Amino acid sequence: MKLEKFTETDRALYETLVFNEDVMRMNLGRTFTPEEAERFFDAVLEANAGTLGFYKAYVDGTYVGMGALERSESGAIEIEYLLLPQFWNRGYGTALVRALLNLAEGRTDTVAAITDPANVYSKRILDKAGFSLVKRFVNDDGDPAERYEKNLP
Repeated sequence: MKLEKFTETDRALYETLVFNEDVMRMNLGRTFTPEEAERFFDAVLEANAGTLGFYKAYVDGTYVGMGALERSESGAIEIEYLLLPQFWNRGYGTALVRALLNLAEGRTDTVAAITDPANVYSKRILDKAGFSLVKRFVNDDGDPAERYEKNLP
């Protein structure tokens, strides 16, 4: 799995994810509006000016999705990941999370991930990567969520 930070020229790649109903169903419950996509991509570019950020994920030169490392309010680094549907259930999610964990090493003691309790595939990916469920809660949108964490060496 190869990771590269998004740049201004990658807007179309990013949009393949945020305008895909299958991808966004478990993330936001809906696709982004064009205005939301534009605002969020601008935030992605701003975040990428720092040491953490949002990454395009490639397997053998093929774009498969994105991953992110962001500092959470608790101080942990939070990972996020989205894969295009044609790459689901092929081990790429697990590979992407492991690549993100490698980037996080040396930057934090704890890595966190938030997922929808109904997203059994994401929960399986986190389990394979050694994460543990630490908290069930209701997010700001009123939807149930689960927080997973992994301590890094």
